[in-house]
Amino acid sequence: MTTKAPQLSRRATSYDVAVAAGVAQSTVSRCFQADSNISEGTRAHVRAVAEKLGYTPNALARSLITRRSQTVGVIITRYTLRNSPNLLYSLSEALGEVKQRLILLAVEDDESAHSILDSALEYPLDGLISCANMRAQDVKRFVDHHVPVLFFNRHPPAGRVDCISTDQLRGAGDMAAALVQAGYRNFLCVGGPEHAPVSQERTRGFNQQLRREGIPPAEVLATDFSYDRGRTVFLEAMRAGARPDCVFCANDQLAFGVIDACRYELGLRVPEDIAVAGFDDIPEAERPSYSLTTVRQPTTHMARQAIQLLVQRIAHPSRSAQHTAIRGELVSRSSAPIAR
Repeated sequence: MTTKAPQLSRRATSYDVAVAAGVAQSTVSRCFQADSNISEGTRAHVRAVAEKLGYTPNALARSLITRRSQTVGVIITRYTLRNSPNLLYSLSEALGEVKQRLILLAVEDDESAHSILDSALEYPLDGLISCANMRAQDVKRFVDHHVPVLFFNRHPPAGRVDCISTDQLRGAGDMAAALVQAGYRNFLCVGGPEHAPVSQERTRGFNQQLRREGIPPAEVLATDFSYDRGRTVFLEAMRAGARPDCVFCANDQLAFGVIDACRYELGLRVPEDIAVAGFDDIPEAERPSYSLTTVRQPTTHMARQAIQLLVQRIAHPSRSAQHTAIRGELVSRSSAPIAR
């Protein structure tokens, strides 16, 4: 076989390799499939020509043949992406363990998730993980296209759809009970956006437990889940006369903002003058500058379980839906000492 390797001003295709190597185009494709029935001599020759041309197989084109793209879409809100980047890292790592790639589909908030779904359907996805709410009719569109959907920290609207989530209500309730047991009585909640489901569940779970303890529910301040807004709304509440002895925040970033507002704006000591607790246990929470009492969300473990559920759903599309709720773990640190 004679090797011809012309200089190309564009990306090389399998056709270019076939012409240069003097083989059929189908032979080029088979040379890049590990289990194909082709001689080692032909494989080595074709791959040498491909390397000279700078050719690499087109994964999207191959997916049209195999009907598998080895790609999973992940829909995630921008505030989750900004404030909990470790979630995306954990999902990416877990997907890599099963030879899948991740396509990120970021949306502004839960209400706007449907706006990206048309473009998501244009990709040959093996599955979709949604960290945002979806309407039942949108879920059905993916299922009808044989793209299984799994919800992560969201509840599926209906149908044969799997989900995995932290038990937000219980985790927040456990924190409320522990703080009451530690002697705190006057609470303030700093939550996320009013319609964000995770924030709603966490603040509701916290206040439900306060009622069980015979304590009036805490006022809930709405934010965008960010450090800056947590700091700002807390300062506004304090300047308007709020006097809590403990602040529960719907995520750790909010709690960091509250702690810094206490230290640098209000001259309050944490926890001597006011205690602060969060939810998630992101890596910064254990740093000495914050030492945040929080509810640990086992993100890495949840991500691995989520991918296993998705892999099983791809293999067995008709199996019954699996709904998994994982209890968070109380983590006691110096911002609000509690008994675990």
